Amino acid sequence: MSNENTANSTAQAGEDKSNSMLWEDLDGDKVRAEFKKMAAHLAAFGSEMEKLAKDRNNYDNTEEAMKTLRDKDFTASGWIQSFINENTSSFPGLNGDGTKKASKPDWYFILLPEKKKKYDDILNYMDDAVKLKTFFKPFQTILMKIPLKDTFRVFAIVKNMNSKGWTAGEYKLINKDVESVCNLLKLSWGEMNSAASLSERFYQEHVSQMDSPKMKEGYIKQRQEDYNNIFKRYDFYKSCNYRGNGKYGILADRLVSMKTMDAYMGKLVMIKDLDDRLKTLLASVENLENSLKSNIVLHTGAGQDLHRALLNLIVVVHFNLSCGLEEFTKFKNGSDEAPYCYMTCPEAASKATGHFGFEPKWGNSWDSGTGYYDIYRKALFAITAQAHDFAYVHGKVR
Repeated sequence: MSNENTANSTAQAGEDKSNSMLWEDLDGDKVRAEFKKMAAHLAAFGSEMEKLAKDRNNYDNTEEAMKTLRDKDFTASGWIQSFINENTSSFPGLNGDGTKKASKPDWYFILLPEKKKKYDDILNYMDDAVKLKTFFKPFQTILMKIPLKDTFRVFAIVKNMNSKGWTAGEYKLINKDVESVCNLLKLSWGEMNSAASLSERFYQEHVSQMDSPKMKEGYIKQRQEDYNNIFKRYDFYKSCNYRGNGKYGILADRLVSMKTMDAYMGKLVMIKDLDDRLKTLLASVENLENSLKSNIVLHTGAGQDLHRALLNLIVVVHFNLSCGLEEFTKFKNGSDEAPYCYMTCPEAASKATGHFGFEPKWGNSWDSGTGYYDIYRKALFAITAQAHDFAYVHGKVR
C-alpha cells in the first residue's frame, strides 16, 4: 500500500472514531458536551417562547428553535438516543425506572483499569441518558401539538389592536355612533319639520313663486341644509362627511378601521377551537411537568443540568400556553376589556329596529365574524334615504 493510501486510511479511521458513539471511543468531555448542547437547545426554545408571549413577536425564531428539538434532539436520530442505541449491548439490563441495573458483561472484568474507569464513567452517563430519554417522546408529542402559529396570532392581534388605540372607550364610541343613528332614524317627520327653520323661512319668503322650478330647487336645497343641521346633533355625524345636496359619505379612515377590525376578528374565528385544543394540550403539559418534578436520581452533573433544562422548558411552555388560553378566552367570553370586547356586537346594533332598512344582521360572531363595516355601510344607506325623503317627500314642495 502506498504511503498516500496509508495516510488516507489512517485519516479515515481517525474520522470514523471521532464520530463513533461506542463507549470505548468516547470520553466524559464528549458526552458532557452533547448533553450540554441539548440543554442549550432547550434553553433557546424557552427563551424564544418567553419573548413570544411578552413581546408579541419573534415567531420565526421560536418556530426554528422548536423544530430543532422536535425534529432532531427528541428523535431516535438525536445524539442522546443514538448514544443509548449504540451502547445498549455493552450495558445489558440498563433501564430508566430510576435504578441503575446494568449487568456488567463478562469481558468487563478482564479490562485494564483505565478501560474499566472509562466504562464506569460512561455507565453513569448511560444511566442518566436512559432515565432522561423517558421524557423525550411525551415532550416531542407536546411540541408536535403546540398550536404555535395560532397562539402567536392571538398575541399579535392583542398587541396590534392595543397599539392602534382600540380601547374600551373607542368601542363605546362605536356603540354611541350606532345608538345615535337609531335615534335619528326614528324621529317623526313632525319633529324634523319643526326644526326645519331654513326651508320654512325660504318658503314663507317665496311662497307666491313656488311654482317656479328655480324656487322649488332653492327650497329643496334649504331642506337638505335643514337635515344636515339636524344630523349634526348626533354622534354619527362625526364619522361622516357632507358632500352637499343631501349626500353623505363615511370618513375613509373610519371605514378602513372597521374593515381592519373585521379582519382581526375574522382571524380569530378561523381558530375558534383554539381554547379546546389548548385545554387538552395543557393537561398533557401538566402531566409531563409533574413527572419531571418527581424524584429522579441522576449520577452526573451534565445529566442533572439536562434534567433541569427539560423542567425549565416545560414550565415555560405551560406559561406560554396558559397565556394564550387566557387571551383567547377573553375574546370568547365577551370580556368588557379592550381589545376583547370587539368580538361582541355593540349593544345598540342588536337593538336596531329597521328604520330605513337599518337593522345590521350581525348574528353569532364566532360563526361568521363581526360586522363593523356592514354597520357603518348600512347606517350610511339609511341616513341617505332619510335625507332624501325629508327633502323631496315630506316638505311643503314636492
